[in-house]
Amino acid sequence: MTTLLNPTIELIEQNPEVKSFIYQQIAEFEHFVTPQTVVAVVARDPRKLALQYETEGREFTKEGLKKLYRIAIVLNESGAKAEAEGVHEDIFEAIRMAKHNLMQKLIAIQDSVVSQQDRIIEINHYLQHPVLH
Repeated sequence: MTTLLNPTIELIEQNPEVKSFIYQQIAEFEHFVTPQTVVAVVARDPRKLALQYETEGREFTKEGLKKLYRIAIVLNESGAKAEAEGVHEDIFEAIRMAKHNLMQKLIAIQDSVVSQQDRIIEINHYLQHPVLH
């Protein structure tokens, strides 16, 4: 058995509950990706946040940082990349936060691309062609 530098990686790879939760969370990106999009969930070292937290004037301790999970979700396609992080003491909450933060970025990008007129056309299309589940 190999010794990993980041125990979060082992938790993600070996815990079926965590893996399942990750798949549930990334499924919500379906409307923003294509079959060519590579989705990665990355465990990052929370201790490397010390400099950022110091710059922001946030209080922290090295021991406190060690207790955190720092998870990033990265979407990559044809050189274009979008990513966001979540940091929390609970791995599930860190994953959820990363997903939420990335969804906010993707929605902002989508809103900036889709004009108001396009949005009205899309709404009218769905009103005329209701989808039954």
